[in-house]
Amino acid sequence: MGSVKSSGGEDARSVPILFLDIDGVLNRTATAPQINLEQDKVDRLKGVLETSGADIVLTTYWRCFEDYIKYVLMRMGAQGDRVVGRTPGEPHLMDSVKHDDNVKYARIVEIETYLTHRFGEDRSGWPKFAVVDDKQVVPAGHDWSDRFVKTEPEVGLTDERAGALATALNLEPAEVAAA
Repeated sequence: MGSVKSSGGEDARSVPILFLDIDGVLNRTATAPQINLEQDKVDRLKGVLETSGADIVLTTYWRCFEDYIKYVLMRMGAQGDRVVGRTPGEPHLMDSVKHDDNVKYARIVEIETYLTHRFGEDRSGWPKFAVVDDKQVVPAGHDWSDRFVKTEPEVGLTDERAGALATALNLEPAEVAAA
């Protein structure tokens, strides 16, 4: 595996990754007809990024709008330049209920695919990471349970959940067990 750089130019293996959903995390809705970010939730995200130094990889249904999301985060003061990619998978679908039924199985596979593609098969070479979503995308008891922070869609990212996210981003790579 060659040199992989973070948003700041460092070796990306030394920079934590935050796998970020938007709806129900950075706003107060499970689904939205357009990208909508709320300033207080973005401010909490900014605090997590400042504390952890993490880069962002989009897992949201809006992931195909990566450049726009970078721009909006930047305009709202939350280091949009930290968005370094997106997981593979389906973009936002009109039938989000059908998509939601599949997300609890697909999200882990999408994240593993992203990490393997970017950092290789050897999980010891993966950086620290955490996942934030308003859906139960990491089942209870899964090896990544301590790396997953669930928000409530009608509330979004709270101070408590932001603190849990910062803690999850600081887990050592050796603590990543095989899924």
